Amino acid sequence: MGLFDSSEPQWLEKLLPPQFKTVEASLLQDASTTSFLSYAEQLLDEFIDKLDPSENKPQKWKRTERGFTIYLKIRRNLILFSGYDSQKNRSSTPKKFFIQWERQIIEKKDAGKCKQGTILINDRGRIIKRSIKRSPFFTGIFQRMKLLDLALLGSIASQSQTEAIDPLLKEQINQLERISTHSLINGVIHSRTVRLIQLFKQISPELEPLDLEERHVVKRMLSTELPDLLTGYIALSQENKELRHRDLFQALCQMELALHEYMEKIEKHRLSKVDHLLKVNKIRYDK
Repeated sequence: MGLFDSSEPQWLEKLLPPQFKTVEASLLQDASTTSFLSYAEQLLDEFIDKLDPSENKPQKWKRTERGFTIYLKIRRNLILFSGYDSQKNRSSTPKKFFIQWERQIIEKKDAGKCKQGTILINDRGRIIKRSIKRSPFFTGIFQRMKLLDLALLGSIASQSQTEAIDPLLKEQINQLERISTHSLINGVIHSRTVRLIQLFKQISPELEPLDLEERHVVKRMLSTELPDLLTGYIALSQENKELRHRDLFQALCQMELALHEYMEKIEKHRLSKVDHLLKVNKIRYDK
């Protein structure tokens, strides 16, 4: 399953009322909207790093800067994320978006998805309402919503396996940990690197459920791609570090998403084994 439900055929959208159609690209291409959405992505990154997965009660944050106001509220079944462009002197039209993200619940064995996504655009007093569920301009936000959802599962997901990790993989993980302590690996780059290392520790003892190509991807990511990215970034001049900071962070996010997908596959394999054992047990002893 993707970041959002795209099962509806494309021709169906042409038949929908305007408020349910995907927002037109022309309405989102101005500089202020780009800045607005980038700011929303940046705050989601911060929220992911600040959240407490062990917190049982709803969590919420609000931030207002540069004329942008962003809200995030986490409930048991939903993540509510919204933003409002409140600056009056912008050349572009003010915008407000709402997202309801249906959380992945361990018991359901299902991936989280965008349940509702809407944008309101004030065009000289005329309110335009459109859907953002399939808008490429919101892809970065939806990617982070999924990462936030997965991070929240940390408190109830299965703990790292006790089986011994292959010595070579263990050494490569140790190498990554050494790189992550470098003073130039800091902020969100450091927190995302640490998150990736934890995922490698969880997935390394249990690669068998993955197919050959998937195992190769994990090992390549661990042995070459991630350490090369980080050491290459460290070697850059300060100016180029600033220019490549966002691109590096995006690359780390993509790696984390891939590892979470593999972890989901491993969990499904575990579930299948337990279901089989339960079925056998029922046949043997249910008299």
